[in-house]
Amino acid sequence: MAEITVITVQFGNPEDTAVLAGSLAKLDGAESIELIVVDNAAREDSQSRFEALDHSMPYRVRGFSPAGNLYYWGGASFALETIRAEGESPARWVIICNNDITIDEPGFLTSLMALDPARYPIVAPSIVSAATGREQNPLLEEPAGFFKRLKWRIYDTNFAIATAMLGAHGFLTRLRDDRRPAQHEVYAGNFEKNVYAPHGACVILSSQFFARGGVLDTTVPLYAEELTLASDAKKRGFPITFIPRLRVTHFEHSTTGTELTPEKYEMQRRARRHYYSLPKSKTAASHYERR
Repeated sequence: MAEITVITVQFGNPEDTAVLAGSLAKLDGAESIELIVVDNAAREDSQSRFEALDHSMPYRVRGFSPAGNLYYWGGASFALETIRAEGESPARWVIICNNDITIDEPGFLTSLMALDPARYPIVAPSIVSAATGREQNPLLEEPAGFFKRLKWRIYDTNFAIATAMLGAHGFLTRLRDDRRPAQHEVYAGNFEKNVYAPHGACVILSSQFFARGGVLDTTVPLYAEELTLASDAKKRGFPITFIPRLRVTHFEHSTTGTELTPEKYEMQRRARRHYYSLPKSKTAASHYERR
């Protein structure tokens, strides 16, 4: 069985998946991984594409084609459930990622394998935007405070208000960047820290995450995956550790598009309302917390 399982979810963009797979093949220890591709928009040639990818890589590639679009977290959960149904346990490390990322640091896998799964149940790697050069992790260093949650609740009032808020945010961001170009927050070295919520483009879960009851919340189809993971982690006393030396590049070829549509807005609002409804643990991280 592979030591590291990479699960990526695609929706009609297999070219990005091929680029991701190629980047994995160049890493030290690539033969120790397995790549699972969940195709949420399977076509007649999907299986032949999976087989061709498997034959061209130094590691095993498997393709799963669910009956319908399970979206991101649902697709990853489908892959994990399929593995379990086949009698397998999750690998020592499970990397769940968009297919529009690449991993280019040669020692990424060996650095990951050197970590203790019990000490690091959830790992947030460095995610560098290819478009801006900016660091995208962590999504939230601390739980959202009063004003951020108030902003979310106002945003969730209706579509027109959300559109206006997005327009204002974009204008203020451009104004800020024109006056003071943003610094690239790319970290190096052995620096690491615990954070509240990781960026969802690439999340790493250890075998101990699953062994101790960790789950992917698929109650809503899309959005707020990072927040529900953070809420579940806090409830179970799992630290989420940002480790910058584990670096990936995010090309942000989003299949959902960048424009806010009424359909996308309703899915976002539903996801956040689900997150608001989750019980908030008052217990600090327990024996997992690093001393």
